[in-house]
Amino acid sequence: MFGLSAGVIAENSTRKVLLIEDDRMVSNLIKSFLEKSNFIVKQVFRGDLARHAIIEHKPDLVILDIGLPDLDGFQVCHELREIYDEPIIVLTARKTDADEINAFHFGADDFISKPVSPRVLKVRVEAMLRRKPMKEERPLHVIKSGNIALYPQAHKCEIDGNTIRLSSFEFLLLAFLIQNAGQVMTREVIYTSLLNRKYNGAERTVDVRISKLREKLVKEGMARVSIDTVWGKGYTLSETAA
Repeated sequence: MFGLSAGVIAENSTRKVLLIEDDRMVSNLIKSFLEKSNFIVKQVFRGDLARHAIIEHKPDLVILDIGLPDLDGFQVCHELREIYDEPIIVLTARKTDADEINAFHFGADDFISKPVSPRVLKVRVEAMLRRKPMKEERPLHVIKSGNIALYPQAHKCEIDGNTIRLSSFEFLLLAFLIQNAGQVMTREVIYTSLLNRKYNGAERTVDVRISKLREKLVKEGMARVSIDTVWGKGYTLSETAA
């Protein structure tokens, strides 16, 4: 038991979280709880300070409140994605499907509605970070399809040797599709495999993510690879003739 606890502490002690939340009481509560689990937490209370905090502190994960007073949280998320590839968890009092879809559209990796217990938030943070192991734990290999190459250790995607910026979830999604090339992956399988949550049958999260990923890859010159919609079933990635 003691050995397991020490392992968890050792892992979390190197994990840095940037918390962007204007409500100081909520922010302090989250910070205190995460620090008890040996995370290093940097607090920011305004959206206009987020970009600088990312560059200065290089966090492993961002928790972003959408309801910021100075800037629209969705826009902040979108701007962070220009310079930041690690997980972003959106924390918000908004609970509509449209808000959740917008969060994913602008680059979030997870969407959590307030109020949320610090314990649940911590579990979601840990689950998100487990998807991207620490450098020394990442396997040294390359995943290829057509003119696309993924390097899991460096979290890097290349098309014809040119590096393409992908979010943490986009990288995992593309790797998942490549590793299951030629097979039809249902929305439920993609959702539960990558988000570790039960699929309710009405979620459009997968559709939004696939659409953005496909649009980005085509724009960057994806060739000999096609991500196709199989109507009524899901999606499949296949290689085409040169």
